[in-house]
Amino acid sequence: MRFAWLFLVLAIATEIAGLTAMKAASASGSYVGHVVMYGSIALSYVFLAKAVKTIPVGVAYAIWEGSGVALITLVSVLVFDHALTGRELLGLSMAVTGILLVNAGRSHAAEDPARDAA
Repeated sequence: MRFAWLFLVLAIATEIAGLTAMKAASASGSYVGHVVMYGSIALSYVFLAKAVKTIPVGVAYAIWEGSGVALITLVSVLVFDHALTGRELLGLSMAVTGILLVNAGRSHAAEDPARDAA
C-alpha cells in the first residue's frame, strides 16, 4: 500500500514537471521542452497506473488531478508570475475541499465492516 502512495506522488510530480515544461517550451519554442513535456506526462500516467493497482481509481484520480491543479497553479504564481483572481482562488479551495471529502469518504468506508457485509 505504501508503494502505491509513492507512485501517486511520483505521478503528481511528473505531471507538474511536464506541465511546467509545456509552459516553458511554448514561450521559447524549444523542441527539447516539448520532448520533456511529452515524456513527463507519459511517465505520470505510468505512475498513476501503478498507483491504481492498490488505491481505488476514483480516489487516486481525484488526488492526482486536484493536487496537480493546485500545485501547477502554485508553480504558475511563483515561477511565471501569474496573479490569481478571486474566482481562481475559490475554484482551488473547492478542489482541495473535494479531495479532502473523497479521502474522508474512503477512510470512513474502510472503517465500516457492516458496509462490506451488506
